[in-house]
Amino acid sequence: MKISGETKSIPFWVILICLATLVFGIAGHALWTADEPREAEIAREMSVVIQNRIMGTDPGIRTDWAVPYLAGKPFVEKPPLYYWLSALMMLTAGRLVGTTVAARAISAICGALTLGVIWLVLREYLGRYRATAAVLILVTTAGFFQAAHWILIDPLLMLLITAAILFLFQGLDRDRPFLVLGAYLAAGLAFLTKGFVAWGLLAIPWSVLLVLYFSNIRRKLFLHLAGILLLIGPGLAWGLAFYFQGGPILWDEWFINNNIGRFTGNTTKSHIRGPFYYLGLLPLLLPWTPLLIGRIFQRDRSRTGEMGSGERGLFKVALGWALGGLILLSLSGTKRTIYLYPLLPGFACLAAFCLDRIPRWVRIVYRIIPIILLAVIIFLSFFTADLSGEGFSIIWKFNPLVLICAVVGIFALFRLKNDLLSRVAVVSGLSYLTVIFAVFPLIDAEKNYEPATRRIAALIPETGMNRVCGWHTDETTRALFSYYTGLTVTDLRDKLHPEKNLGRLADILNGRDSEYDSVMVLLKHRHKFPPEGMPPASYKIIAEEKMGRHRRLMLLAGDGK
Repeated sequence: MKISGETKSIPFWVILICLATLVFGIAGHALWTADEPREAEIAREMSVVIQNRIMGTDPGIRTDWAVPYLAGKPFVEKPPLYYWLSALMMLTAGRLVGTTVAARAISAICGALTLGVIWLVLREYLGRYRATAAVLILVTTAGFFQAAHWILIDPLLMLLITAAILFLFQGLDRDRPFLVLGAYLAAGLAFLTKGFVAWGLLAIPWSVLLVLYFSNIRRKLFLHLAGILLLIGPGLAWGLAFYFQGGPILWDEWFINNNIGRFTGNTTKSHIRGPFYYLGLLPLLLPWTPLLIGRIFQRDRSRTGEMGSGERGLFKVALGWALGGLILLSLSGTKRTIYLYPLLPGFACLAAFCLDRIPRWVRIVYRIIPIILLAVIIFLSFFTADLSGEGFSIIWKFNPLVLICAVVGIFALFRLKNDLLSRVAVVSGLSYLTVIFAVFPLIDAEKNYEPATRRIAALIPETGMNRVCGWHTDETTRALFSYYTGLTVTDLRDKLHPEKNLGRLADILNGRDSEYDSVMVLLKHRHKFPPEGMPPASYKIIAEEKMGRHRRLMLLAGDGK
């Protein structure tokens, strides 16, 4: 019993609607917390460095391209490949569409290229129908939609991991040396994107390939030795430049804290989660989670025995990619939702193997899901949420673009009644378009901190721009001010002598500090100012802005300023 029913082809208009989700939504809104301001500002500062090197400007201007910077300070959590690419996009396309859209377009482009790699490889082993199905499954997966619309490193890592795994598999299976070399190069660039984490994600699927094609690898040893040069070359070249430009302290920060420390959870307290954290993130695979669960509990596994050798090899590699990567990330001390993005193509490949024999309960679920999604689309055609007050209410608001999605969805519901795969995919795609047209504006109203940032910066005299420090400001706040206003805010925290912080804060507000005379204070949730234990100080509030529901930003200066 097949999920596709009577048809073995997917209508072109279904494919077009699903792919349209990559185009819409990357423009029309500002940087969203928590990650976009940080990543965009690092890329913007890298674009200045690249421009300085191209123009051959004064050597006094910073040109250390190997070290990423955030708000004027080194930020060495990850290698700089993503920032290089994003910076080049800002310097080229950014002149036409703006730097924010240019940076966000990187994620959409990486998503599109990931889909292309999957289709090119899978069509040789699974045929055009299941290869196209894998593409539709991936592009309509909730996690992929997030990845393709967010300024993040992980979509680039997803592309490079996909290329490194599938190209190596196809190159070994079909004896295509250029694909083998391309896979090694992709793995080397993946390291240049996120360090040793990238090689960790490749370890299990590549180990599966080593077992499956050991004799092939042994026969062409020189090819793989050349591949190893491509594997280690990019990282080695950057590592040497990074060490000489950044020095041993920054090297230890990157290597010890941001590689070993983040895996073990010993040197950082951020994002520490338990071993079963990712089991709660199954919604990232929606709406295709039931399809994968149905395969796990399916009794009839005769299809596996009917596979050809190449198809069986692809299935084993996809299994190692998706589940092996999930196990590895679960062992890591630090965990975040976005860390799963490079595994999503592996799950999409596995889902393509689940299309031949589908349990009855899964088919019932996939008849219900489009109806539920369509009901939500119809509702959002005429109503929206009102978040202007402290509470939450539903108000009337006609949205013609969402209504068009609803009409197309109703058409698909009846036109594709015998094609469950296409029907679920197209209604899911329409749901994402609805989110872009109806929900993104609501999110932007809550997460767009640009107006507040500019209003505060406008109250600082030009001569005082370098005399403002921060108190408990986070990466997001510092990135926003640097990105939108050019104001560099250095946080006032002496990690070696924390007992001096409150005293110096009081000195600044009392006008007794030689370096700063005003303070940017970030208050989250119900925190108050002044902090407990601060010596008496006479100050005034120059500005106070609400930034989201749980953040307030104040600009303070001494009473005499």
